[in-house]
Amino acid sequence: MSLEKKFGQNVRYWRKKRGLSQEELADRAQLHATYVSGIETGYRNPTVKIIGRIADALDIEPSLLFEDPEKARKK
Repeated sequence: MSLEKKFGQNVRYWRKKRGLSQEELADRAQLHATYVSGIETGYRNPTVKIIGRIADALDIEPSLLFEDPEKARKK
């Protein structure tokens, strides 16, 4: 599985864990909802700045967005 897909899976996991819709996450991170959707599907390749904004919006450390999805689910 590509890094983009793993990253997207983790974004989706943490978004759902926080009870947020894609639109709510996008609003909190000051992004467009279609961009968030593209990240979650692995289509978009976000910059470090965007990764930081997403992590801040999810109230997590950016490193959690890169962990294996199974490891991230245990936290």
